[in-house]
Amino acid sequence: MSPRVPSSAPALSTCPRPGLLEDSWQRSLSYGLHRDDDSQPWVARAQLKDARAENSWIGQLVAPQLSRLAPGLNAHPSIIVLSDATGLVLETHGNSDFLHKAQRYALSPGNLWGEHARGTNAIGTALALGRSCEIAGSQHYLNRNAGLTCSAMPVFRPDGQIAGVLDLSTPAASPHPDAAALIRQAVIQIEHAWVSRAVGDQRWLLSLRHDAEPSAPELLFIVEDDVLLGANRLAMEEFGLTPAHFGATSVATLFPQIALRGQADTLVAQNQRRYLMRQTAPARRIYRSGAVPPAIPHDPQKEKALRILNAGIALCVTGETGCGKEHVSRELHARSTWRNGPFVAINCAALPEQLIESELFGYVPGAFTGSSPKGHIGKLREANGGVLFLDEIGDMPPALQTRLLRVLQEKKVTPLGSNTTWEVNFALICATHQDLAARVEAGAFREDLLYRIQEFHFHLPPLRDWPHLADFIRTLWNELGASARHLTLSDDAVNALAQHPWPGNVRQLMSQLRVVMALADDGALITRFDLPTDTRPNRNSTPAPACEESAIADAQGNMSEAAKKLGISRSTLYRRLEKRQLTG
Repeated sequence: MSPRVPSSAPALSTCPRPGLLEDSWQRSLSYGLHRDDDSQPWVARAQLKDARAENSWIGQLVAPQLSRLAPGLNAHPSIIVLSDATGLVLETHGNSDFLHKAQRYALSPGNLWGEHARGTNAIGTALALGRSCEIAGSQHYLNRNAGLTCSAMPVFRPDGQIAGVLDLSTPAASPHPDAAALIRQAVIQIEHAWVSRAVGDQRWLLSLRHDAEPSAPELLFIVEDDVLLGANRLAMEEFGLTPAHFGATSVATLFPQIALRGQADTLVAQNQRRYLMRQTAPARRIYRSGAVPPAIPHDPQKEKALRILNAGIALCVTGETGCGKEHVSRELHARSTWRNGPFVAINCAALPEQLIESELFGYVPGAFTGSSPKGHIGKLREANGGVLFLDEIGDMPPALQTRLLRVLQEKKVTPLGSNTTWEVNFALICATHQDLAARVEAGAFREDLLYRIQEFHFHLPPLRDWPHLADFIRTLWNELGASARHLTLSDDAVNALAQHPWPGNVRQLMSQLRVVMALADDGALITRFDLPTDTRPNRNSTPAPACEESAIADAQGNMSEAAKKLGISRSTLYRRLEKRQLTG
């Protein structure tokens, strides 16, 4: 028999669609709950401790809101209840008298309030619906909870996932008149603070307000390399964003008119509404000596690679030495659904052949002479839940290729010297500068392993073929710290650098720029004559596409003048432009 919702019970005031309460009662019945059930599901203290540690956002973001709500809570028999995403109560605060009475309702930390545990209730039903709701008196599925009136709202992380619930509970006989408004305001501020903290040094923060409603709460977006990485719930609701959009959607999809330049703009979004947008630029980035700057930030192939990684499909990144294969792999990991797991890298060409197997698979104590007495977990198990990055995969010994293939197929690892197998789950990125197909033909690489590790091929072009290379050089110049010393790179120096073939790619370019900066006086203007001799182009060198475009623009479309600037004939310039159009 279906459960009967009391006819006198008011509808869910913050859930306008009819039937939500009935749906929740039906779910409660399907969980095998009985209305007179008097049990109080809870977890052990150790589990509560672990859950609190995993939900550090409560201590970091909720405390200011509790301070603001405290006076109103103390003046009314009400408490604030904070749960995680499963409905486990982690914290309870508020009126001391009602806190004591609330014990009999099991609202103290450690109790479970998901619908599966307590039936229809504000915390559990808010989690089930993914939105705010109020449950008053006899609307509760369990009779023992009919003495409560509760208003709850989920808290969303910047990546669109629910982190937990904020709930205000009172006696059913004296509900708080502004409960829903207080909870909503607190949650909006928590989510606002969370997005602001998540921006970091390398991301843009976009803040939107409706042009006609300047006092409305802000819609916040986190953007890196023109890709949406996160937002607050208000922005998600406004533009229909889900967790799947983050890391895979260009900001231009929502705002076709946008130009990231660190200022305020009024623009019309894709939804045809007008907004005032304030842009906060990333903090200045300075790369360490071994770091590689962002590679091809606007390459659509990189966005495809991100989707592939999110789907758990093996990705193989190829390209010349120094073009940033590991950097782009780390960037993909940081933007992917695997980002909460580790990024574990191993260079197959840097380790002696006899050590690669133990590094990958691990070993038990005493497995071989010279092994650590503590054993070693191995890179494959270290990568569990994250990304395993195998650099220079083409140099992996043939015998080890067989073992790796078995692990990738079975998702199980057996350490050296052990009979125990361990299940692993990770995303795989391999990288190489070699032609793996040629290695297969030469008998140096297994063909079946190639198909397994290269389910999707992502090729990084050499630096000389990058689009907008001149713009990249200027950006890199500033990110290496030139602006702090007021060093200026002239246009002719940029064009000279852009025409160089750069056989060492980004790594070589960075080295040359550091040399130039080290030799320059503060405030200097760097011309092409200040560059190292081997980076100055001669008349026969082939200019990069960015320089050709720049020369044409500077010449206002006069092809003869542009060709003269480039040191080539007009027919050669036309031929190169035509070739690029044909090859896309």
